[in-house]
Amino acid sequence: MDDGAIQALRDLYSDLEIDGRVLDLGGHGYEHFEVPPDALVVLDGDESARLPYADAEFDDVVLLLGPPQKKPKQRLEDVARVLKPGGHLVCSFVGGADDAGRVRKLRQYFDGSPWFSGAESDLRTSLTGSGDRLWAVWATRRP
Repeated sequence: MDDGAIQALRDLYSDLEIDGRVLDLGGHGYEHFEVPPDALVVLDGDESARLPYADAEFDDVVLLLGPPQKKPKQRLEDVARVLKPGGHLVCSFVGGADDAGRVRKLRQYFDGSPWFSGAESDLRTSLTGSGDRLWAVWATRRP
């Protein structure tokens, strides 16, 4: 991810006011925050296993996506379990061959979930520029 995309991600987290106790499922830590959250917990362990955290332990969850997840619906349910009501789950990725298709699938996961509402998406960098394209999809945990 180039510097422009990193800055776009920092801006997104600031715009969404990602703060408090935050779970980072992408493992990138503080470098992606303009203003660091109060506490950042980076997942350390098997990404396919159940999250080893208590129910409603986190104010927000962030995930910089790599290759598509094998069981995204199960992971979404587990993230909803550890996320406090009203908290955001923010999924971002650097563009590739089928950006629109990936955004559409992520929004469908959120929209089809009983745990999240208000799925939104945005291209956070220039579509025509020379740098990496950073896409984001996020939703709010229902009460």
